Amino acid sequence: MDAKDFALGLRDTFRELQNKGATTLETAKLVAYLNEAIASMDRLPSQPTTVEMELYKANLQKRIEELKNVHSHQVEMFRAVITAGQSALRSAFLMNGAAAIAVLTFIGNLANNDPQRIPSLAPSLTVFVSGVLLVTVASGATYLSQWFYAHVPKWSRYTGHTFNFLAIVFAIASYCAFGWGIHDVYTVFVSYA
Repeated sequence: MDAKDFALGLRDTFRELQNKGATTLETAKLVAYLNEAIASMDRLPSQPTTVEMELYKANLQKRIEELKNVHSHQVEMFRAVITAGQSALRSAFLMNGAAAIAVLTFIGNLANNDPQRIPSLAPSLTVFVSGVLLVTVASGATYLSQWFYAHVPKWSRYTGHTFNFLAIVFAIASYCAFGWGIHDVYTVFVSYA
């Protein structure tokens, strides 16, 4: 309540008293009324000053900019994770695929020179081809996880997390298959010596 509102309220109160037939006003009642008005002003929130309002606006703008920066950071981190994941899947595919082709090439050479040794390389070839299959399934799980993340319901986010976890597991299994295949090939080559 500012001074003008107080003055208008005081005038209206005097008019009401005048309309009720009061011709004089006791000072004790006037002081009680003023005390009540002062107490009601203390209960009202004060209007912010121009400086306070500008400070509030500046703080609000600062908070908006901070949220924009956080959002930009999250978007860039998401892009980096996607790029790293794609790179990891490509690497696993290339490693297992190239190893399978190398084993097939070696088997082709054995077919001409020493055909009885071909069965010893079959398990290694199976492991490398399984690695290619695992990385392909991981790629599909990655696609499904992104598809579920794009939907709003809460259950689809959980499903997206599940497919994301499966993609990671299959990619790691593909790397393990490569290691296992290398071990098998090494064992076969050592036995040839």
